[in-house]
Amino acid sequence: MTDPNPYINPGSPLEIVSARVLFRSEQPKQFIAPSIVRMGSGQLLLSFSQGDDPGSTDSALMLTRSEDNGATWSEPESLLARPGHRCMNMGGFVKFSEDMLRIVVGACEIDFSLGGDEPFASWYAGSIDSSDGGRTWSEPSPEIKLFPEWTEMYGASNPHPLSDGSFLSAAMGTMGRDVQWHAGVTFSKAPDYEYSAPVIIANNPERNYSDTDVVRLSDGRFLVVVREHVTLQSVFSHSEDEGRTWSPIRPTDFKGSNIKLWKLRTGVVACAYRDEDPSRRGVSLSVTEDGGESWEFLGQLYDGGDDADHTPGYVCGYPDMVYTNKSDIVLVLHTYRDHTGATDLHLINLRDVS
Repeated sequence: MTDPNPYINPGSPLEIVSARVLFRSEQPKQFIAPSIVRMGSGQLLLSFSQGDDPGSTDSALMLTRSEDNGATWSEPESLLARPGHRCMNMGGFVKFSEDMLRIVVGACEIDFSLGGDEPFASWYAGSIDSSDGGRTWSEPSPEIKLFPEWTEMYGASNPHPLSDGSFLSAAMGTMGRDVQWHAGVTFSKAPDYEYSAPVIIANNPERNYSDTDVVRLSDGRFLVVVREHVTLQSVFSHSEDEGRTWSPIRPTDFKGSNIKLWKLRTGVVACAYRDEDPSRRGVSLSVTEDGGESWEFLGQLYDGGDDADHTPGYVCGYPDMVYTNKSDIVLVLHTYRDHTGATDLHLINLRDVS
């Protein structure tokens, strides 16, 4: 087991209340890529990928529930399992309303001989929907295909309501198997919530852009932060017209993947991300007070240390978070593999003191 070891610098707008490992067991397991959502009743839903054999690439997408702000969780239940596949969040929870809840799911076959950041021999991204607050779920949808090869609805903060009643969601995809990643946004509306052709924000065949997240700033603009694969320097952009057009991308002050943006109660924006700086392997936290123009490093939510196993297909991260009241936040992430091959889910209770 990998025990939590978060730290945040004194004087930061966030502070750590507590941290623990979820679902400890005698048998080493893989817990990967969590996604969390809060319903109007206060119930928290958490989905994640679980592999019962650390030496296998098979895993099932699981769902668990909490009625006490994450203090205790129900026995996880399986939502999607396919032999020979890693079944996982391919974007995770998308809460259109209390009556329309979606999980964007994926099923991939891993083949490490292919190399690359995403060593997948096959790819499926679709969704399962719930119209009763997450109690029951539909069968997986046909494949979501917004790009020629792979589509991933990665946007840990999806969706974003717009003034015309529609929704904006982050999306990314490829022109071939793990090549020419594009990052952008797509639009959807009731009753079917189908996704429109994407508006591309970041696209360069020599660099690759993915792991997109979006937040609405206090001045009404949208801020997007995107992973860049080659230099690893994340980039950002703004939209002043609800996502229809975007400013040219510019670099942030950090190297990040698995972006999660979160607006604090004062309007300060926090970004949790897998840190791609080799000297700081883990999940880091930075904030911006000027809409992404500059960032302050606050600390690490998880420090992978010198033994961090930064292997494609097994890297740490996928942070996600929800407010449980006006100041308290529940954050989840997964760790690097330990010496047994196991990965853990960490739950961190934060407090907004901005």
